[in-house]
Amino acid sequence: MNIIVYTLPHCSACVNAKRLLDSKDIPFTETIISKDILTEDFVEQFPEQKTAPLIIIDGVKIGGYDDLRDYFDNKPELLAE
Repeated sequence: MNIIVYTLPHCSACVNAKRLLDSKDIPFTETIISKDILTEDFVEQFPEQKTAPLIIIDGVKIGGYDDLRDYFDNKPELLAE
């Protein structure tokens, strides 16, 4: 499973998403908007994204923290991988 978490500094939902993944021992790559990727490039890549974090699993846009929780609630088999 390949997970990318786009985050913003000082974002509580971003912290919660990373904690959730860490608590399940699921590795992920964090990309910090304005540090690892220019804000303009992020907006160009994901023009519909209005909030952070943005979680992408295996190339599929999942959404934010609440979406990530729902994703794992609906797909518990992924936690066994």
